[in-house]
Amino acid sequence: MLGLLELMASQGATTDQMFEAAKYLNAYWFPQQTLEAAIYLQTYMNIDFAYADARLVVGDTVSSASGASMVHQALQSNGLLK
Repeated sequence: MLGLLELMASQGATTDQMFEAAKYLNAYWFPQQTLEAAIYLQTYMNIDFAYADARLVVGDTVSSASGASMVHQALQSNGLLK
C-alpha cells in the first residue's frame, strides 16, 4: 500500500485520491473484512460502501485490527453473519 501511495503522490495525486485508492485496494487484500465493513456501514450507518468516505473505510474505526474485530462482533451478535 505504501508503495502505491508513494507512486500516486509522486504523480501528483491528491490526498483524497489516495484514500479512495486505498479503500478499493484493501478490498483485494482483505475481501472478507471489506465485505463486513460494507455490511456494517449499510446496516448501522445507512451508508453505501461506494459512497462511504474513504477516510472512514480505511481508518481505525473500521479497518484497524480492533475496528475490524468490532465490526465482525457487531455483525455476528446481530445475526448478520453465518
